Amino acid sequence: QRLTRYPQTQTHSTHFHPSRFTIMASRLAWMWSTRRALGAATAGGLGVATSTSSGECGGLRRPTFSTNTTNTPQSSQFSSQISQNSSISSMNCALLCEVSTAPNPTCGTCKLPDGRLLAYHIEGTGVPVICFHGMGSSRFTWLGEKPLNDSCPGVQIIAIDRPGYGGSTPPPFGYSYSEFAQDVAVLADHLNLPRFCVAGHSSGGPYALACAALLPDRVAACAAIASDAPYCHPDAPKELREADSFALRATPEGDGLYGKNPRELATSMRNSSLENGGPIKAHAWRSGVDGWLCDFTLERIPWSFCLEDIKLGPKMTVWVGGEDLEAIKIGSPFLHKCIAGSKFVVVPGGDHGFKRDPVNLANILNEMKSHF
Repeated sequence: QRLTRYPQTQTHSTHFHPSRFTIMASRLAWMWSTRRALGAATAGGLGVATSTSSGECGGLRRPTFSTNTTNTPQSSQFSSQISQNSSISSMNCALLCEVSTAPNPTCGTCKLPDGRLLAYHIEGTGVPVICFHGMGSSRFTWLGEKPLNDSCPGVQIIAIDRPGYGGSTPPPFGYSYSEFAQDVAVLADHLNLPRFCVAGHSSGGPYALACAALLPDRVAACAAIASDAPYCHPDAPKELREADSFALRATPEGDGLYGKNPRELATSMRNSSLENGGPIKAHAWRSGVDGWLCDFTLERIPWSFCLEDIKLGPKMTVWVGGEDLEAIKIGSPFLHKCIAGSKFVVVPGGDHGFKRDPVNLANILNEMKSHF
């Protein structure tokens, strides 16, 4: 029931005070409502659809996946290298067949030095932007209602399943934002990208900020979109700490997790998604709950990098919706304050998922493109 509460409805039970929104429960509520109709989704959810001579998959258009550069949408200077280095996953292809409107998106995996896999897909042509999804989500949150080349020409999105989500290996014990930045550097090398932009939404925001701080010679611009702020920052305002309702004591009717194993909540959400959700929801949780637990933990302990080390100036933009979650509305100005010279943009009327609007997403991507 808690997962169906939308912050914008302002409808709460008597024990659920508006100032104590469950940050992630509300966040997952909008994420779990499908952004666009899946149409006639193939039976079996995540089952791999078989290829046919007509190129159809369960009655839907099947994109053609190939390592041949003539069959990929890229035409930038990095296109041929990306295509040559892409390891194609039939599972990813089948799922993209159901959810993507993009022409012939490229999907693949990158093997990291410790043997873990990082799954990704590529859409569009132009300035490379590596994108990070939020908690309980996956790279498919970056698929828009229109093909990227139509809604935002001149940009190439490289959307990844962060460790522990979708097709990516769960994070190792002791994983940190800093180690994630090194994983991204390996992915960029894999795709032959000497420089790139980064964008992170919600819980993906800190991961983008880590790349901006720790890869200064490679990150050209950064967008923190409805991003979480560091609750344990030495200068974090009291209001920010209090806005994290997960920090409250656990009660039968409340949302606090103090005194409760967060794995129980994550497992419950995963089971619900696998049993009742569509292929997009199921994909996010297919690797288990370790990705969710990693996000939950890293947001609430001292971060492994300093926001103050980000030196992008106006090439760093903090985006927030005017009707976003309370913790995000409090945390976004704090992020902006910590990063010298950064820009701060409020999207009027925007909720936590304002980037799903093609106009808003194009504005975010185009600003980064202008700095590349």
